[in-house]
Amino acid sequence: MKIGIITDVHSNIIALNAVLGEFDKLKIDKIICCGDIIGIGPNPEETVQKLMKNKGKLIAVRGNHEQYLLKGLPKDVHDDKRGMSLGEIKNHEWTHNKLSENSKNFISQFKISSIIEIEGKKIYIVHYPCHENGIYKKHIKKPTIKQNEEMFSEIDADIYIYGHTHTTSINNKNNKWYINLGSLGCPVKTNIANAGILEINKNEIHYKQLKIEYNVNEVIKEIERLKFPFYEEILKIFYGKE
Repeated sequence: MKIGIITDVHSNIIALNAVLGEFDKLKIDKIICCGDIIGIGPNPEETVQKLMKNKGKLIAVRGNHEQYLLKGLPKDVHDDKRGMSLGEIKNHEWTHNKLSENSKNFISQFKISSIIEIEGKKIYIVHYPCHENGIYKKHIKKPTIKQNEEMFSEIDADIYIYGHTHTTSINNKNNKWYINLGSLGCPVKTNIANAGILEINKNEIHYKQLKIEYNVNEVIKEIERLKFPFYEEILKIFYGKE
């Protein structure tokens, strides 16, 4: 079984198209998405609709940006205990208003987390591990294997796939895998969309990180054209624009 993995697409349809094109070439059987399909980028509706066209292969969970859509904006952001700025609030509202009812209904079907079994291996899929109250655990961008074990101590699985931090971290101990492949849609100062290929064959697990090039300047130009709320800060933080 060959599985394509993505996370943190963040409304970047150009990067998503590049990744899905590569998945087609590699003839993947399923696609796992660890959430944050929407938010930040310029094309939320197009991005959701593109994944809907692949729903026969797709296994997706909600990220915090899907939760903002479905449950409302939080008082505090993530585990930072900081308030959400007015610019951020306006940006989320802009994203939500761009989504059709069809897209919202599609997103509402996602669970917070999911466990699937493929060829005898349990795969746990989540945007980021949470406490019992639903608050994300402490953000660790480059966890050690011990920290990964602590992060997912309540869950029994062979493979743990997550995202949220936008950084790549791959740990493996005794054939137990912890995979955070990094953001597909927030390139910072690169032209790279992160993705991954997970292959499971009987008792063997193989993972390959993909770094797929795309025209990030097209995305930046679209953001500058739209000038949606908080766009200048987004270009600096998530696209590395000076």
